[in-house]
Amino acid sequence: MKERRNEFDLMRALAALCIVLFHYSYAFVQYNVGGEHIDFMMHANGTWGALFVSLFFMLSGASLYYNWNGRMTSFSGKGGVLDFYKKRFLSIFPMFYIGWAVCYVITVISFNGIRNWGGPYRRLFLTLFGIDGYFLYRGLNYYLIGEWFLGAIIMLYVLYPLLQWCMKKIPVTATVIVILLFALNTSRRYLPFMSKYNAWVLISDNINIITCLLSFWTGMLLGRMGRCIIKSYTAIPALVCALVIMIFPLPVSTLILSPLLAICFYIVLSAFSMMLDSRMKNRKVYDCTVGFLSRYSYPVFLVHHVTIQKMLTLFSGREMSYAASILYFFVTLAVICILAFGLAKLTHLVTEGRFSVTKSLKKH
Repeated sequence: MKERRNEFDLMRALAALCIVLFHYSYAFVQYNVGGEHIDFMMHANGTWGALFVSLFFMLSGASLYYNWNGRMTSFSGKGGVLDFYKKRFLSIFPMFYIGWAVCYVITVISFNGIRNWGGPYRRLFLTLFGIDGYFLYRGLNYYLIGEWFLGAIIMLYVLYPLLQWCMKKIPVTATVIVILLFALNTSRRYLPFMSKYNAWVLISDNINIITCLLSFWTGMLLGRMGRCIIKSYTAIPALVCALVIMIFPLPVSTLILSPLLAICFYIVLSAFSMMLDSRMKNRKVYDCTVGFLSRYSYPVFLVHHVTIQKMLTLFSGREMSYAASILYFFVTLAVICILAFGLAKLTHLVTEGRFSVTKSLKKH
């Protein structure tokens, strides 16, 4: 049994909280809510959303490599490639399907019974594979819950067995290839021979799967290095570097600075978590806050966007003070957590009920 990495829980909880806060801040602009409200959108060299999404991808890469590095030694059987895909499917899709179905019914009712509001039904295939949010830039589809990065992380999970093989067999070569792909993608608009690619790939560079791959692969590298990289002589420079990037505008692309800042956060938060582990005697409050957000981060990601939209629509075109926006954020966060908890429990009941019936039928 591998040692529990509490720093993963802290990073997962912080990423979930800050992504919710980022979208909450953006909703004030989106729904024309006036006044001096929370503004958690930009730091000196990019958006907070890009930072914490990058951290989320790094955390996913690091935790997967930590948990599956020594297990995925075959194609089938326990711990094999098929077992990995099965576990990933069960951890993602049942909850996604149930949450989407509930939102679909609500949407149909709000649209006076119109069921094909997302266009031709063939676009439901994007929803079936959980990538409707990612491909929303291609036009209207049946996207309702989650975020674009759900589609990206699903695609990276599909690639993960290959990525793990590359990490074990050709880590240097694979790292060079990932960096070259990222460099090519960020400079593609200035390269004439990329014109056809540019005309077809219209997605923003910050959410392009290659950008996501860079953060995910970086997380795998960090996971491979383990805790040996988390020292005072790395945490202090990482903290200084993070402060510089967050405070002082730099003549460097945010596509480069966001993953760099995420690496700094990864190191600093890991060091902070390890310090807490050595000094904290009573973990009840910590487990009820950080532990809850980490444990239910996925359903939080699924429901937070639609919840924020509903909550801020109530104040569309009206004024809200700074203090009221802070108070309303905690109210919104509480609603999100309740819905996330409910979705997780509903999914558990549905899947466990199905499996129980299946097992019962097998016995007879």
